[in-house]
Amino acid sequence: MKILFCTNTFENVVNGPSKFANYLLEINTRYKNFEIRILTEDIAIDSLAQYENKVFRLDLKLSFFTKTWGFIYRMFPYYKACRDLRAEYEFDIVVFNNAITGIWSAIKSDKPVIGMINDDTSASISWRNFDGSHRWFRHFIFKYLEKAAFVFEAGIVVNSHFLQGFLLSIYGPDPSKIHLLHKGIRIDKKRPVRLSSINSPIKILFVKSDFIRGGLFDLIAALALLKDISLELQIIGPKMICKQEILDRNKSSNVAINFIGPAPEETVKKLMEENDFLVIPANQEALGIANMEALARGLTVISSNAGGIPEVMDFGKNGWMVSPNNPFDLANTIQYVIENPDERLIKQQNGYDFVCQNFSHDQVIDRFLKILEKYKP
Repeated sequence: MKILFCTNTFENVVNGPSKFANYLLEINTRYKNFEIRILTEDIAIDSLAQYENKVFRLDLKLSFFTKTWGFIYRMFPYYKACRDLRAEYEFDIVVFNNAITGIWSAIKSDKPVIGMINDDTSASISWRNFDGSHRWFRHFIFKYLEKAAFVFEAGIVVNSHFLQGFLLSIYGPDPSKIHLLHKGIRIDKKRPVRLSSINSPIKILFVKSDFIRGGLFDLIAALALLKDISLELQIIGPKMICKQEILDRNKSSNVAINFIGPAPEETVKKLMEENDFLVIPANQEALGIANMEALARGLTVISSNAGGIPEVMDFGKNGWMVSPNNPFDLANTIQYVIENPDERLIKQQNGYDFVCQNFSHDQVIDRFLKILEKYKP
């Protein structure tokens, strides 16, 4: 079976979808009955040679307007590139890392098209949360395009039980068209070693580009309540333009903030090894790859019980979960975690074992191919 995987993120590994795209090329060496090629705009010309014609570059230049509506605009150049590639690589199925981008290909192509919906942001938009913002209108349109993807595409892949149930309730598609695929990560098979003691200042890491969705302001408010504890908060993900807005939220002398901003994967891994806790009290989250990566590195994780997070946290066995939008609950939980080192170690060990058993990238590739086999010609 020959697969063409289309993704707007590949070389710049900053989120779950781009990480997923990166390890799919292992299919070519691990499975004799499958081949895969990647079509992406996110790769430098100089980088292509190392992939030995397994990755194709789409030369796509986005203006301010087309970047804002990128997933819609991309439909057409990606369809054309897929059509042109058939002369070189006669694929059997096309998979789009974003279902909206795959709609036009699904309408025009004679090959089955599978789309991925990776979060609940657009599906959550309604008149009840109308705020008049550009973001609201953008996701309002995306919501109806996601619904169209269920109509035109052969199947839709989602990354959590939560998201599967939520999209079924919002869009009402044929249940047979929606497939669950928990995303995964590469895991070091050597169990990480963490000491039970932690030094002052206690180092807390926050990793989320959409820091509002990730509950960063709730975290800053919670840390301010822990007046007798010296804390250092390192922030990865938000754009540099947001730095001052975030720093201005911190009024506490006991909290030092190190704003890092967007960072490559290697930096994130290094900081996970250096920090004491990962704390992301998200108010929305379809799954939570950052939590997964922290558990794989033996880091104590404090998150929320929103969305698909409990599926990674094994409903509290792997770390601590708090209610979203509740700084007081979060502050009490952080203090409890600091004061209970033995329980920290137990949950760290649980988390590493759970991620190894359920979210290794090898397992994810196997599940991915089983989904695609259902559409084998």
